[in-house]
Amino acid sequence: MGTDPALRLASILRTDLRRGEYHPRERLVESDLVARYGFPRATVRSALVLLAADGLIERTPNRGASVRSLSIEEGIELAEVRRELEAICARDAALHATPEEHARIAEAIRVMRFAVSTGDVHSYRQASIGFHETIIDFARHEGARRQLAQIRLHNLQRHFPAAFEGDSFEDSAEDHIAIGDAIIAGDAAAAEAGMRAHVDKIVRFLADYRDARAASA
Repeated sequence: MGTDPALRLASILRTDLRRGEYHPRERLVESDLVARYGFPRATVRSALVLLAADGLIERTPNRGASVRSLSIEEGIELAEVRRELEAICARDAALHATPEEHARIAEAIRVMRFAVSTGDVHSYRQASIGFHETIIDFARHEGARRQLAQIRLHNLQRHFPAAFEGDSFEDSAEDHIAIGDAIIAGDAAAAEAGMRAHVDKIVRFLADYRDARAASA
């Protein structure tokens, strides 16, 4: 027996939300989703109910569904929790990753290096998402994986683009390379510290953005 179509579509939509395919407050028109994903309208409607239960979208009578917009405080809190959980995952990946998994990390780094060298920001962003997901998988920490799967559904750069205007993907790549090298070397302490410092930049971007808005209000 195959997976329920609504569950399949909900999973696809979660991935697209995580990867920033939709922006906050964007309306999710059922007919558009039918055309884009090729599922019947009833399946689309059921999938949207599942996403609403996840807190990813809002459904308003007579207006349909739209991507839920986070408050800045929600964004900061999510980033703080993500920082600690991803640091744990980087530590455990350094302890548990196999030689085959080391090779996959090295390949992810190669892809990011190439994207930086060609100035391909979009490809770099997608490679960065994959890099983090790979480390989470290799950590074999099921509690962290479950929590991060939910947290990472919210694309904070989509929610607060102005907060990340000073972000440099070259600097981000350097962080990733250092974290990857530490994991491959089996240096759990360096991998954990590097990931915590890396994700803490997101916390600081958001906090600075919040403070700047408050000062100008």
